[in-house]
Amino acid sequence: MNVFDEILLNILVLSIPIVLYHLTWHESPDSFRFKGSAPYAISIVCSVSALFCMSHPLFIVSGTAFDLRTLPILVAFLYSGVRSGLAVYLVILGYAYVMDGLHFLWFASLAALLVPFILSFISLSNWKQVTPKIMFPSLLALASAFAYSCMLVLYRMRMDLPIPHTFIYYTLLYILVQTASMGILSYFIVRIQENIALRHEVHKSEKLNVLSELAASVAHEIRNPMTVARGFMQMLSQSQVSEDKKRIYTHMVIEEIDRAQSIISDYLSFAKPEAEKMEELDLSTLAQKISNLITPYAAMRGIEIVFDIQAGLRIKANSDKMTQCLINLTKNGIEAMPEGGHLHVAGYRKDHSIILQIKDTGVGMSEEQVQRLGTPFYSTKNKGTGLGLMVSYRIIKNFGGQIDVHSQENLGTCFTISLPAV
Repeated sequence: MNVFDEILLNILVLSIPIVLYHLTWHESPDSFRFKGSAPYAISIVCSVSALFCMSHPLFIVSGTAFDLRTLPILVAFLYSGVRSGLAVYLVILGYAYVMDGLHFLWFASLAALLVPFILSFISLSNWKQVTPKIMFPSLLALASAFAYSCMLVLYRMRMDLPIPHTFIYYTLLYILVQTASMGILSYFIVRIQENIALRHEVHKSEKLNVLSELAASVAHEIRNPMTVARGFMQMLSQSQVSEDKKRIYTHMVIEEIDRAQSIISDYLSFAKPEAEKMEELDLSTLAQKISNLITPYAAMRGIEIVFDIQAGLRIKANSDKMTQCLINLTKNGIEAMPEGGHLHVAGYRKDHSIILQIKDTGVGMSEEQVQRLGTPFYSTKNKGTGLGLMVSYRIIKNFGGQIDVHSQENLGTCFTISLPAV
């Protein structure tokens, strides 16, 4: 392998742990990490990189190996702190002693001068707040490479070893490679950190935006029934209102207050879902319960309901929540057929899933309307809030399933629920 290949291999080995650390460790959920363990992870990553660099030097000239072992030390010191840097330094010293015997004292002498220089650089420069964050680590790598080269020259002079022109040439090449490599590593680290910070800011902004929209929608939806109720209460306070109108107005006030309470209940069901008791459910039994609850409502609107549930379909879910979800969906299907129609509820097994289909012959929806289903306070009904369907989506997701919707205008809508089979 030639010199150029070795340089590329070393840079690759130094870069891969940095990327993997940020992808697998820094971005992993907090539950998979121990508190305060990041410095230890960085120490391990940098130590492995340093050992590889020492085992695969860039080139060997006149019996002297030139490698990039200093770079992992710099990365650990600059981006993780003193403990990580010292840990990597001790690992390198131990491996150098195993490889070189007493000759490792020259590297130890260099490190004894370099480490205080790095620490003073970190404490005095405040380099992380300076715009060219790549320049300062590169200059530090240049200084360490130059110091290492000077130590090698002194060592060869002390041992009366020749210093040929090729040695000087490769020494200058080593200084250049180490400086450039540190610049590349710093660039990777800075860009990854900036992208992570930007992603966190975007995520935070999205959450705040959703919260503001949801709060505005809740306020708007509750204001409507409250305004109506206030108007009727004002009318009731007038003495010339007849007893019949008072009863009508009182009934309307109660309806509007119940509507506001329903909005608040649906919102709380979505925003603060309760801990659910999961149990095995037989869909045939559940379908019978839904049929008993929803059939009278459908009969009042001239809707014919057909339940076609295969026997032996069992899922793991919460009975009350599943009932709430199916009632929401069947009720929506009934209300989508103002002129009457048919509602078909089917259930069957497909591979390892249980499929539930709720199909109506109502007014249907456009593709744009289908895409907006499940969002806060979007509904195709005049007095709908959309919270019921949003809660249904949340319930099915919590049970490990999903809801797919297929609809065509004036042809009807089909909600397909897929749940894991027991």
